[in-house]
Amino acid sequence: MGPIEKNMNSESTMLVKIPLRIRKKKKTEETILSVAKQLFQEKGYARVTVPEIADEADVSVKTIFNYFGSKEELAFQEEVQFCDQLILHLLSRNENQTIFESFQNFLWTLIQSIDPDHLIESLPGFHAWMDDPILEQRYLLLWENYEKRITDALQLELGKKEYDPVLRVIACQIVAILKTLGSKDFKNYLKPIPLALRYRALEKWTLRSLELISGIRNHLQKTDFN
Repeated sequence: MGPIEKNMNSESTMLVKIPLRIRKKKKTEETILSVAKQLFQEKGYARVTVPEIADEADVSVKTIFNYFGSKEELAFQEEVQFCDQLILHLLSRNENQTIFESFQNFLWTLIQSIDPDHLIESLPGFHAWMDDPILEQRYLLLWENYEKRITDALQLELGKKEYDPVLRVIACQIVAILKTLGSKDFKNYLKPIPLALRYRALEKWTLRSLELISGIRNHLQKTDFN
């Protein structure tokens, strides 16, 4: 995921100012995640065990559970980080931008960061090993959590003390695009398209999707949801 990786690269320059103990913990966490992702990709989620991840990462099983509550949490950690990055982007928008304009900027930055030669495997939000039936409910819950987290963040930012269903609708529209973009069905849609035309097809789909939510965007008053 391009924006996340860029953010992590920029943050790496700050690590020299962070205490050694914290840096070591961060490195251990990143190693565990990297090893788990590689094993999941190679063998599939169900065939990988936590002890196997610990052995490959050269840490104990106890250490893994000190960082992550479960094997599922390991499997979805990258998606949690992606949601963090999206929320940060929405909350960092300038005063003249609407929520949807900020999301549009985020989405295009994401699309442009994808390697056209490895388009399908580089699309965010879904890895091949997430197609495991064991993870189906957890994957659906991921998107529901996205909606709630985005709604809560916007409600807090806008100073709304009571639940506002409009903010949930906004969050649902944002998540619908990301959910489709990362789905197995969308990747299967792209597969028959010649390699040279896939990126263009992705751009056209993105434009069309943004047009579909623009009706809601234009309906909202900028002064209330800017």
